[in-house]
Amino acid sequence: MDIHEPQGLHYSTAGEVRYLDHLDLYKIEKPYEVTFLPVNVTQPGARRSNLSLKSWPVEIRDFSAHQQSFNTDTQGFELDAFPTSLSVPELKDLSTVESRYHPEAITYLQQKYGAEKVFIFDTTIREAKKPRSDSGTLLKNQQILGPSTDCHVDQSPNSVRRRVQYLFPDEAEALLRYRVRVINVWRPLVWPYHTNPLAMCDWRSTIPQDYTPSDHKTPVWEGESLQVYHNPAHQWWFAKEMKEDDVLLVKIYDSEAEKPDGGIAMCTPHCSFDWRDLSKAQQPRQSMEIRALVFS
Repeated sequence: MDIHEPQGLHYSTAGEVRYLDHLDLYKIEKPYEVTFLPVNVTQPGARRSNLSLKSWPVEIRDFSAHQQSFNTDTQGFELDAFPTSLSVPELKDLSTVESRYHPEAITYLQQKYGAEKVFIFDTTIREAKKPRSDSGTLLKNQQILGPSTDCHVDQSPNSVRRRVQYLFPDEAEALLRYRVRVINVWRPLVWPYHTNPLAMCDWRSTIPQDYTPSDHKTPVWEGESLQVYHNPAHQWWFAKEMKEDDVLLVKIYDSEAEKPDGGIAMCTPHCSFDWRDLSKAQQPRQSMEIRALVFS
């Protein structure tokens, strides 16, 4: 039996994932994307991105009935229950999320990972066919966006370390001695089915050559993400059915995985996909997610 496939899986679907092209350009120019309008955009040759993406057909398998076989240490992602006191309208209000949901999420992550400290640094609400957010919300690290369609990892290891040093200049040296994880807590706002679900790639099916650093510039942060090249060995999964209290935990980084004998998932390539088997009458995707630094 394939180590990536628990016994009894009964549903899979054909999908497409957009990967970074293998261009000679990236041998001399680093991939990049600017998420706000550059001041010189009217000048000849000004570009917001040099990303060239190509769609590849993939099989995407359901793991929601076998969630006990998946975890963030092994595959890099898992399905878990995280009840919240907030209603769906409240979960779509960024100020309410910050004041009430963030404390709940911090407690949840502390208990889940035995964490000494949890810090939430980003909140994103996604709606199908939603246009890109304006710079005003980006300046607050509060975003209302459409589903992300390219295969990526939100943060590179270097970007995570820089973020810790930026956020905690007086504590960074001590905090970086902890096990440092970045976890995306992804929550659907419609269920059990919706368009554009989140697909996740089993970290064990990737190799280091699949990843390349990419500059990701916003008004508040010059970050570095990881773009991903196509590899036919990639194993893709999604949660076909999610209940009201369900969340997906998607690992973005784990310092433990950088140890030579760690054997721990480093990160999870992910993106949304067009679920073609889904009835056109199903609800459009709505979701909210937080990204958190978890020190344990």
